[in-house]
Amino acid sequence: MDTATTRRDFLKAVGLLTVMGSASLAGCTTQANEGQPTGPKLPNEPNYKGFLDGTDNYSHTLDWREKDAITIEVGSEANMGAYGFSPAAVAISPGTRVTWEWTGRGGTHNVVATQGTFNSGEPVSEAGTHFEYTFDRPGTYTYVCEPHEAMGMKGAIFVGLGDPVEDGEATS
Repeated sequence: MDTATTRRDFLKAVGLLTVMGSASLAGCTTQANEGQPTGPKLPNEPNYKGFLDGTDNYSHTLDWREKDAITIEVGSEANMGAYGFSPAAVAISPGTRVTWEWTGRGGTHNVVATQGTFNSGEPVSEAGTHFEYTFDRPGTYTYVCEPHEAMGMKGAIFVGLGDPVEDGEATS
């Protein structure tokens, strides 16, 4: 057997595997944002103080301040499974009712404000489960799914009519 041919074949195989591996990883990194809600971006991003770091379906805050009611999916594709809120971050106006609706994927989930403002209760897994909260006070509200917080299942809601301010931003 010719060692030059064997080496060449080996290097071709390694190169092919590298290209295939890179392509599949590229698909993984974009997959979390596929199927995510769309809409206008909030012009100035709120300062979440690193809270959404490690939440792979967060890239910006959607500006849904013109809506009276919105729905956030619980158990959406993110964080290497059905461990996301969709959208991960949204801006709304005071008085907006937010409904979190379970997809039935990713096991048991709940919705718990990090500041104690709201809590959906014990984690549940049934599709169609929902929890509602009306945000009357301006501020920045952050929340988690307790069983999957370490995996990056986090969300944020900016409540306000104007743009967020860097310093002195209200947080609740």
